[in-house]
Amino acid sequence: MALRTVAIIGRPNVGKSTLFNRILGERRSVVHESAGVTRDKISELTDWAGHAFMLLDTGGIIPHGESVSEFDSMVTEIARNSIDEADVVLFLVDGKVGPMAWDESIARDLRKKKVPVVLAVNKLEKESEQLAVHDFYSLGLGEPFGISALHGYGIGDLLDLVVEGFPKQEVELPCDCKVAIVGRPNVGKSSLLNLLTGRNDALVSEISGTTRDSVNTDLKWHGKTIRLIDTAGLRRKSRVKEAVEIFSNMRTVKALEQCDIAVFIVDASVGAVTQDSKIAGLIHDSGKGAIVVFNKWDLIPEKKTNTHNEHWEEFLRDVPFLTYAPWFTTSAESRQRSGKILETVWNVHQERQKRIPTSELNAFLEKVMQYQLPRAHGGGLGKIYYATQIESAPPTILLSVNEPKFFARNYLRFLNNQIRKEYGFTGNRIFVKMKKH
Repeated sequence: MALRTVAIIGRPNVGKSTLFNRILGERRSVVHESAGVTRDKISELTDWAGHAFMLLDTGGIIPHGESVSEFDSMVTEIARNSIDEADVVLFLVDGKVGPMAWDESIARDLRKKKVPVVLAVNKLEKESEQLAVHDFYSLGLGEPFGISALHGYGIGDLLDLVVEGFPKQEVELPCDCKVAIVGRPNVGKSSLLNLLTGRNDALVSEISGTTRDSVNTDLKWHGKTIRLIDTAGLRRKSRVKEAVEIFSNMRTVKALEQCDIAVFIVDASVGAVTQDSKIAGLIHDSGKGAIVVFNKWDLIPEKKTNTHNEHWEEFLRDVPFLTYAPWFTTSAESRQRSGKILETVWNVHQERQKRIPTSELNAFLEKVMQYQLPRAHGGGLGKIYYATQIESAPPTILLSVNEPKFFARNYLRFLNNQIRKEYGFTGNRIFVKMKKH
């Protein structure tokens, strides 16, 4: 049974993201008093009274000829595309200011379409303000419904109206792997997302920091569902000046925490900088699967046979965290090697699920110990009595030893490298832990 879609639309700063968050019951979209904060289409699966549906938050629709920034036409196009894919449009207006010319322009377009429209009049916090709903009959979209997205007034009754006629359907999350696309601002994250999906779900621009929210897009690939999460670029703290950018950084870190695989985009034309090293450290510390993609490879002049390897070696000198990550070069503009990305994602995901049988692991480590024992350290010689893989995703090995302090860090690194050499775990950090026997 096809999942129904509900799109929240309206002019800028009427409270669309506040309503989106209120329906979901969490702060999913960035909310700020400034107009135009939401630029991309944000989608989340939710339900009401047993009726599952996909909820879309969109940027403000700005009529032709009224643009005030270079983003307006792109934001409006994304919002209008959301109307076309929706089963129900939730048209939000501001009850405190009454019907405006922009509202009337949007209403004219909606009247031409066949999609059902629910007209919600927002920001009516007080009972005395409810009479304001009558002013919106002039939009010609039927009975207006007064709500307060900020305080939750009227939301339940509004949703009853929205899902009327929707089939009873349980919420399911048909996702096999979650992939966060991370990196500094303006390295091509949104361009890559659009290239992989074949749709303009994410706003693409040459302006740094265009993406402010995390944008989730489900993609079918060889019978699997991969959820792609495009995130706002992680800036240095010294450059995070606006409250909106602080929220964006928090969302990016949260996306990294929730994903299975992080695709780390680096601008090949610039090379690694300090912030790249910090992002790589976050990925490494999180234990997520990792892939490094050098984008904008078409901008590298006079490439030679060994330029790829030299670029990677230089990257590792500056960013020593992700030595285990598969890497390749690409160009979102020319589509160069872009087909390799999802194939590599799925390979890293499978490696992440791998488990080593306990008997096999112990036999292997016994051979390693015969080859090289830990050096006498801290007054004694380290001995491993027993080893087992206690977790996958990320792979975690627990060693039962005579005394943890007898195992120097470089010996644990040696064991880690030997395990990887034998068992792979491509693109995944291997955690080796110890407990005293």
